[in-house]
Amino acid sequence: MLRQRLALPDRALVEALLRPPLRLRSGRVTAAATDALPEPVARAVARVRAEYGDRPFQAPQAHRLADLGLGPREIGAAVRAGALLRLAENVVLLPGALDDAVRVLARLPQPFTLSAARQALDTTRRVAVPLLELLDRRGATRRLPDDAREVVVPPR
Repeated sequence: MLRQRLALPDRALVEALLRPPLRLRSGRVTAAATDALPEPVARAVARVRAEYGDRPFQAPQAHRLADLGLGPREIGAAVRAGALLRLAENVVLLPGALDDAVRVLARLPQPFTLSAARQALDTTRRVAVPLLELLDRRGATRRLPDDAREVVVPPR
């Protein structure tokens, strides 16, 4: 419906316009809030924000997630609510990380390597690889035949 109201030719454009806490779910724009999470999960997500908010590309280790009470079910609920972004099993970041990553990567000389991206994002290979793969799938970056990448979507 929003696509038609804005006269956009493709649903992907609506998705590209949305920022947390808004998201597209089942064709509708909804507000994703940690208020919708059970209190223990919301508290755990708040701890992740407090501990990693100033290091957006550092993902808590599996043992830290478990210490916070974030097992697979709780992480799944937080991801569905838009409170966390899952890159891979036991690799989660805060929801704004994708847009932040595109902004950082756009400042690199293009094309860039995985190593250059990892250094620019101040993160580990454990995070950088699935992050870049997700950006590739979303069309924000493109992997080139030599395994280098380039930013396709200008930063927002």
